[in-house]
Amino acid sequence: MRKVSFHNNNDEFETWIVWYGDFLARILDAKRVIKNKFEKLELVEAFVLRVAVHWEILVEDDIIASLNRDSSVYSSELGLRLRKHLTRDESEAILIGHRSLDFKSVGDAKKFAKRYLVDRYNPFKLIPKDIASKIDRFFVIRNYLAHYSSSSKRAYTRMIKNFYGLRKIPEPGNFLIAISKKTGNYRWSDLFITFLECSQKMRQIKI
Repeated sequence: MRKVSFHNNNDEFETWIVWYGDFLARILDAKRVIKNKFEKLELVEAFVLRVAVHWEILVEDDIIASLNRDSSVYSSELGLRLRKHLTRDESEAILIGHRSLDFKSVGDAKKFAKRYLVDRYNPFKLIPKDIASKIDRFFVIRNYLAHYSSSSKRAYTRMIKNFYGLRKIPEPGNFLIAISKKTGNYRWSDLFITFLECSQKMRQIKI
């Protein structure tokens, strides 16, 4: 039975992140066609949603890959009688069914993985706390852009004040295209780099 590849999952994710980063850089440097700042901000904010989707795909695919290789912990935790080695389709059906997984934070995904996945095949345990925290902050921005609800706006406002020390709260697009005083990069670039670093940590799982 051919096993699902963690590395293929991460390769695909990293390819998308690099492509998005390159595309955004070209958009922001453009002097023709897309030269209006408003249009550039709209595209930057749209890319936040796309990057979030690819991260969620990676999380889901890596959990399926782990269950595909060894379902023993999942079976024991739920009191089920499952074969140790499941097909990818069986792993997906058992784990997800007709819905996608929904984790509130990286920490939430790590807790799920620790409880239900065999330690040997748990790439989430390799995610450092600082990287997890940065990804969580990215998703605060994503949630605000996706919902524009009062609660998501409050969470976004708290994050901007507490982690970045800004008194005047910029809209997400303006925040993302600003230059970080700490790194000298666009803030969106720093966040994209965080996703790449996270994926590279996860792919170190010994399989």
